[in-house]
Formats: sequence, structure tokens, C-alpha cells
Amino acid sequence: IGIVAVSEQGQAGVLNTASVEIFPGKGRVLFSLNPFVEPDTQQSAEIAASVAQQVTGKSLADRDVIYSIGNTEARLVGGPSAGAALTVATIAAIEGKEINGDVVMTGTIESDWSIGQIGGVIEKAAAAAEQGKTLFLVPEGQSVATYYEQVIEERRQGPFVFQRVRYIPKTLDLNDFSKEQGWNLEIKEVSNINEAVELMLQ
Repeated sequence: IGIVAVSEQGQAGVLNTASVEIFPGKGRVLFSLNPFVEPDTQQSAEIAASVAQQVTGKSLADRDVIYSIGNTEARLVGGPSAGAALTVATIAAIEGKEINGDVVMTGTIESDWSIGQIGGVIEKAAAAAEQGKTLFLVPEGQSVATYYEQVIEERRQGPFVFQRVRYIPKTLDLNDFSKEQGWNLEIKEVSNINEAVELMLQ
């Protein structure tokens, strides 16, 4: 499944891939160690496996679930924003379904099946568009993004120039922005994992 992230510097969105494999085992949830993952990423994977079992009604108590992140140069992957995508991928693996490759999503996964908010949604939308995706799923309330525009005011006093820097909050409708940029990308909000599954699994 495609997952979108923001680079370590926070300046650009990147599109990576995540995969899930299920083998006979002991009910463990494991992460491939290349790249390394931070504790919040491991925790989101455990929630993803738990929610996937609830959604499908199938126990993985005698299976091991192994997640891996590919197509990345990162040495360390952090943050829970791929949790919802990992959940969809796990459901697909359990049910033997295909994932629609034209769709990517971002959002955390919560134990009540809801999809939680994330950061860097503008950068992630740009990454999805650049890779030719046509539908980008975001958490409820995040198809309109807030960003801060820098305003510099200058004042002269004698030979000196004083600068005052302010940041003004602005809102941006991502679907309008997508059209302005010439992207063939629709941004759609999803509030829970069932809504995401309906749009992502074939």
C-alpha cells in the first residue's frame, strides 16, 4: 500500500510503500528493521493489526504479522500517520483482496476504528499528485488545511532598519488547490476505517 510522509526536514512530501505479510506464528506484530522505526510507529502497527482483526472478525492469535516500509532512503521512520493505511493493508491481506493503486491515504488509526489527524497534509497531497495518484484520503476535517504566511514589516529609524516578522494563519481548500496546480487529484475525507476500506479495496 502507498503511504505518504514528510521528509525529515519537513519541507517536502514523499511517497513510500508499506507491505504486510502474515505467517503462522505466535500472535506477534513485528516491523522489518530496515529502516528502523520509532516506538509510536510500532504502536500504530499493533493497533492496526488489532483493528483489522476486529473488522474482519478473524483472529491472528496463531499468526505473526510483519510490516515493512519500502521505497525510502530514510534510516529512521517515525510517527503514527501511516496507521490507517497499515490497517487497510492488513485487512486486505486477511481477506485476500487487492488495494486500488490509484488511491493513497494518511491518518492515524485509533482503537475505536476512527482515523486521527496528522500533519503536513499539503506536502503529502503534493507527493500523491506527483506520483500520479487520483484519490487522496485524509482524516475528517483535514481537506481544508491551515498554514501560516510570513509577513515582514520594516521600519527605518535613522541609519537603522528594524524588521518585525509575523505569521498570519490562512486556510487552504485542498481540492481547490489541486485544481489550481493542475493536479488530477481528488481529496476526500474519511472518519473511520470502514470508509477507507470501501474506497481502497477491490
